[in-house]
Amino acid sequence: MHDLATLRAGGYRDAGLTKVKLTEPLNEFPAEIFDSSIANTLEILDLSGTGLSTLPADLGARLPHLRIAFFSNCNFATFPSTALAGCQRLEMVAFRKNGMEGFEGNSIDDVAFPPQLRWLILTDNCLAHIPASIGRCARLEKCMLAGNRLTGLPHAMASCQNLTLLRLAANQLETLPVWLLTMPKLAFLSFAGNPCSSNSPSTKDTPSSTSTSSQSTLPHVDWNQIEIHHVLGEGASGIISKGTIRSGNASGNTSAAVSRGPSSVQNSRGPSGFNTPSLSGTSTPALSVSGASVFSTATSLSALSATTSTSTSASSSSLSLSPSTPVAVKIFRGALTSDGTPYDEMAACLAAGQHVNLVQVHGQIRWGEDEDEIEEAKATKEEAPAFRGGLIMELIPPQYRVLGQPPSFDSCTRDCFDTSSGDGSHMLPVPAALAILSGVASAAAHLHARGIAHGDLYAHNILVARGASVNPASTDYATHAILSDFGAATIYGSDGTSTGKLDGLQKLEVLAFAHLVEDVVGLMTEEPSVRQKLLQLHQQCVVPDVTERPAFSTLVSELEALQASA
Repeated sequence: MHDLATLRAGGYRDAGLTKVKLTEPLNEFPAEIFDSSIANTLEILDLSGTGLSTLPADLGARLPHLRIAFFSNCNFATFPSTALAGCQRLEMVAFRKNGMEGFEGNSIDDVAFPPQLRWLILTDNCLAHIPASIGRCARLEKCMLAGNRLTGLPHAMASCQNLTLLRLAANQLETLPVWLLTMPKLAFLSFAGNPCSSNSPSTKDTPSSTSTSSQSTLPHVDWNQIEIHHVLGEGASGIISKGTIRSGNASGNTSAAVSRGPSSVQNSRGPSGFNTPSLSGTSTPALSVSGASVFSTATSLSALSATTSTSTSASSSSLSLSPSTPVAVKIFRGALTSDGTPYDEMAACLAAGQHVNLVQVHGQIRWGEDEDEIEEAKATKEEAPAFRGGLIMELIPPQYRVLGQPPSFDSCTRDCFDTSSGDGSHMLPVPAALAILSGVASAAAHLHARGIAHGDLYAHNILVARGASVNPASTDYATHAILSDFGAATIYGSDGTSTGKLDGLQKLEVLAFAHLVEDVVGLMTEEPSVRQKLLQLHQQCVVPDVTERPAFSTLVSELEALQASA
């Protein structure tokens, strides 16, 4: 972070800065940034939270090397297309939560975008339309539009053939555009909280109904009966803490849940590894373990007993946990994330049911739903009270580690992996690699059978435990994978939706699985025959014609056969 007074006094001249971040209030763009000693090296500019509302028209000409720009939590009423279109190298731009209502230009379709744009963040604004000129952004790969007022997308956007990740949650879409399900590279899609998703629509102001069949059978837990021990991790949508249940307290209703909730927990910060990145516009996954590599040594899988049930039925109406059983407690922040709302994340978690490769949900926490407050907020057009709820989940054993790390600015939509160790400890034995892929494919098949798209099927959302082989002379490992983080999940269901559309949504996510296959093959120890078969499977999943890709059930069968023969 940089200091405005130091900037104005010339303190950063000739420092070779590639990044400038200011947070102090700004009435206008700081002219000192245009000093040649800064402008000639500056690549990343973060003025989020400064209250800025305009940009100089010659911004691009004066910052010729600018690649990334953040203006989130500012006061831009319109997208400053004139200034940004002149930024010839600008790849990523964020205007999250500006109250933005439109785009600067003579008409809605006469809007210029940066010519090299790859990553556009317009989350949590008031946009009703996206300009058709976005179709000219040939390099657009990641587009974040959650939390606006969109009723549709321009057909011209179908020309964005490199589009890989699209966030549409909490808008007003009655239907999904037909062309969207034909996009050849689209792998990560979320649209929960729209009329076209099967659960009741939610917005960034009003909670949706989460009364799924799974929710109605999962027990409600009184917040006052939960003992919180310490924070395990912090993500974009909430905080995860270790806890225990003080005594038997589950009930089939929420009458006992009168507490206003854990304000002290909501305000606490987790380990530094879970803090929001220093540059605005990105979010961290809600993981319950540290960000250590999965390749750290793990000596035991003894704690796996809590995760090995293969039941896919909904939980019973009583909480089947002893008072001393450690659990993970996730408390939602009540704020819109880049992926969607906590209402929809909670609905998806509850609707997912149980599966050996998913985090098991034991119960739900709800307090102070305050329907009267919500209705009053609607009537007065004020913001509704923040969502107050959470989940009681299984505590993931400490030997689980994330498989990968989230995408970087440069990789954009692909995960990152630390392969720098010279001892080969980052490599995956063939049995471990196959177990991971088979487990994740099985979890995805289970979700889609229930009409749920995960929306964020990434290695950084997969937790893996590797235990020592029972045979010390063997290189085989007992491996278990858990697909986590439902922040971008969508319950698309089946009511009123054609079979073709349902099939298309699944096969978009098959492409995400293909990326995982490619990543795992890159980490796998040398085994030419297995590698070749996995690459063939990968090729089936990446064909441009979405309809020609296999379903997850087919992938599960092929991977199980490969495991048996390996």
